[in-house]
Amino acid sequence: MLKFLLLFYFIVNILLYVSQRKMLYFPTANSAIAADMQIMLDVNGQQLQAWRVNPGKSQLMLYFGGNAEAVEENISEFSQIFPSYTLYLIAYRGYGASTGSPNETTLNQDALTIYDQLVNDYKKISVMGRSLGSGVAVHLSANRKIDKMILVTPFDSILNVAKETYWMFPLSILLTDKFESWRKVQHINNKSLLLIAEQDEVIPARHGKNLAKYFTLRKAKVKIIRGASHNTIGQFQNYRQALVQFAQE
Repeated sequence: MLKFLLLFYFIVNILLYVSQRKMLYFPTANSAIAADMQIMLDVNGQQLQAWRVNPGKSQLMLYFGGNAEAVEENISEFSQIFPSYTLYLIAYRGYGASTGSPNETTLNQDALTIYDQLVNDYKKISVMGRSLGSGVAVHLSANRKIDKMILVTPFDSILNVAKETYWMFPLSILLTDKFESWRKVQHINNKSLLLIAEQDEVIPARHGKNLAKYFTLRKAKVKIIRGASHNTIGQFQNYRQALVQFAQE
């Protein structure tokens, strides 16, 4: 019986390792929303779909969304919240009409390349990342000059979040895409805003609060949206107010 259980445990570990990216990434379908705003970016050999909102502004806001999030659904709200910014809402590799397949390395590399392609066109560049996108935003901020960074429902690391559910497996060894944002905060010097959903059932609030601890000596504001869950945080007025205020500072 013991040998059987050990064999079963070993097989499950192998399956987790092989299928981990299918469990982590949930690509969205191609969308016809705001077709007139859609553009395709040539990034690291792939074509990435993006929506350009409020063109012609001197400031740029890059938006990296959450897992399974159709970023284009934010167009109307973001155009009101960030009227002084041109916004690029990016569909990750494999999401929407974007080509390629997502993983931590390529998502981070794509963010850096997009920044490098646009940096000379704007006086200031800011970044906003939600959930999975918070990891991409942190990586970009740690490696490029960013004016402001907004993190919505952020995590300290995907590894730490996954350990709570799959505590019985050696995830530190198995997990390829760890998104360890906490390690990168020391390299961030911009103004930052962390918006944490108090009742977040996907990324428990303690992970966002833990990430916030690493910002202690840096310019960061942390706001807990009381009563908000992972997918309802955007419905709260104080969430919207925090974004508007931070963008105008």
